[in-house]
Amino acid sequence: MLDKTANNAMAPREMTIAQWLFNPFVRIAGGQALAVGLAVIFASALAASAGGVHFDGLLDFHLGSSVPLQVAVMEGLVNWSVITVLLWLVSLLAAPRTVRLVDIAGTQALARWPLLLAALACIPPAVRQGNEKLVAETLAGRFAMPPAATVVAGLFALACVIWMVSLMWKAFSVSCNQRGGRAAAIFVAALLAGEAATKLLLSLMITVGSS
Repeated sequence: MLDKTANNAMAPREMTIAQWLFNPFVRIAGGQALAVGLAVIFASALAASAGGVHFDGLLDFHLGSSVPLQVAVMEGLVNWSVITVLLWLVSLLAAPRTVRLVDIAGTQALARWPLLLAALACIPPAVRQGNEKLVAETLAGRFAMPPAATVVAGLFALACVIWMVSLMWKAFSVSCNQRGGRAAAIFVAALLAGEAATKLLLSLMITVGSS
């Protein structure tokens, strides 16, 4: 169990910047991580709506001509809740006495914070206009070279998604007390299942909402 005593015992007395950026979960977990993580998810939804981007899958970051705030919020919450449930279920099988749902939920929510940076990078006018032009050309069936601003923002977003996956693995490792090759295989399987499940759920929810 990741109680305060255990968490403080495993945490270094002084956290470096690198540790805060790439493994904050040795210092923050449980309800605290959940509160911060949910705030990050909602902030990311605001930025995604302003920047015209979709989180339309567990690991997805796609351009969109217009993204209503309620859709961005739904995407963020569905992506987080699906991977939380999947990791909780597999962890119950692996270590049922040491896993708390609040730890998994909190750390997985917090692990998604790099997407906030990715969405913020798409808000500047040059990037937003370039993204909208590219989306319009694509929808019209025409090939268009992406503007430089779109390329830079896209590469930055890709780096943020990779960063997020790294944080998700660290969160799983710490909150579920899992290490080694078996844990990595379980995590990768959960990611793949989560990607498929979130794509399906979001597609169904959008279809039902628009009917």
